Amino acid sequence: MASSENIWQFSTIHNSACKVIEEQALWGQTVCRVWLPNQDAVVRVPCSALRPLSADLQPDVEAGRITYVAAAAKVAEVLEGSASVTDGHVLLAPMESNVIPLPHQIHALSRAISGDRVRYLLADEVGLGKTIEAGLVMRELKLRGLVRRTLVVAPKGIGTQWVAEMQTHFNEHFQLVLGDDISTLQRLAQGSDHRSTPWSMFDQVIVSLDSVKPMDRRRGWSAERVAEYNRSRFEDLITAGWDLVVVDEAHRLGGSTDQVARYKLGRGLAEAAPYVLLLSATPHQGKTDAFHRLMSLLDDDSFPDMDSVSRDRVAPYIIRTEKRKAIDANGKPLFKPRRTQMAQVAWETRHHLQQLLYEAVTDYVREGYNQALREKKRHIGFLMILMQRLVVSSTRAIRTTLERRLAALKESEQQASLRLAGLENDSEISDGFDELYDMDGQELLDELLKSHVSALQSESSHVETLLDA
Repeated sequence: MASSENIWQFSTIHNSACKVIEEQALWGQTVCRVWLPNQDAVVRVPCSALRPLSADLQPDVEAGRITYVAAAAKVAEVLEGSASVTDGHVLLAPMESNVIPLPHQIHALSRAISGDRVRYLLADEVGLGKTIEAGLVMRELKLRGLVRRTLVVAPKGIGTQWVAEMQTHFNEHFQLVLGDDISTLQRLAQGSDHRSTPWSMFDQVIVSLDSVKPMDRRRGWSAERVAEYNRSRFEDLITAGWDLVVVDEAHRLGGSTDQVARYKLGRGLAEAAPYVLLLSATPHQGKTDAFHRLMSLLDDDSFPDMDSVSRDRVAPYIIRTEKRKAIDANGKPLFKPRRTQMAQVAWETRHHLQQLLYEAVTDYVREGYNQALREKKRHIGFLMILMQRLVVSSTRAIRTTLERRLAALKESEQQASLRLAGLENDSEISDGFDELYDMDGQELLDELLKSHVSALQSESSHVETLLDA
């Protein structure tokens, strides 16, 4: 056969692209020494088991053809010392994944694994694929034999999205554990082995943030019950021997003080694994103290106080791409430029009723917001802001909201929701007022309206007037 040395072939034995090093005649049979990049190993295979990558592949390997070609091209580029390769190391995760990473995602992966200390804040703007970047880093560390057990902590609403993306893009199965599942898993674990915990049953787990944060106390609970709760959901979790911890929406760990439950959870998670990835598109949020607490989770020694938080000091720990700088594989911008400008809208005669509604709601919101600040009812202030947004959304939206608000106001004060009281005044139930900041608009509106929050002065009659108008 013609010499095939130093060319790329496809090994049907290993279902992998390989590079032929040399051909040998061994006991009357021609064999090839080949390098398998996905295993970083040199093996011998019969030359008859090799196929050109350009040949038509059979159905059983056709699905992986693009992956193998991409792997061969990437490895060849690195080995041949292409001028475009500056990091000097082969990235295995893009070859093994079902996703074709964008340039900024390759850059994030390359930077994340360039050193021994993989503890970073992935802070790309929304829509640039931080989940994919985290999955690439996880896969890379697994392929290098550095990670086996991975914990993902995410807000409850996006846990299922994490499960789906890890399975779809990386063929990685994660067990989703929600709050109600923990007690059940605890009983199952204890039934099989008294030394077992729910967190030792699976090597890859996704858990909701608020289901595992510790608490100091809780109304109606004894100290022993609180201690048992913390042991099963917090202490057992952070001592379960994780190799990699990923926290999505990580800015929620900053808290308003270092005593907030979410920050305590973050501190425990930071010490639970050698490798840590914090994901957040808005890590600072205008709160330097909270940002300092977040950065200290990555390296407590480098950020001992707020004065240590500077642009130059945090730069080695943050990987961030802005939408305006993101490009595709061909070097073209991923997103069109955005321009913001003020557009004047004039009321016309046909808008008379909408104008009256807008002005009436604005008066209600202005009066209610100012009174809420004076009476330190900040949750009512939030509600007023949301109502102002709704009145420019649609008449139906603001009417529905006002009707729900009126129904809540007619409830007895003694039936006010403990849930909302906990949000502002009771650390045993939640992290305090920070939780309101973390909700999106619809979540916050639903929470405020269903909580039957206390009324402001004359608010009930004011809302009735609006609805009658």
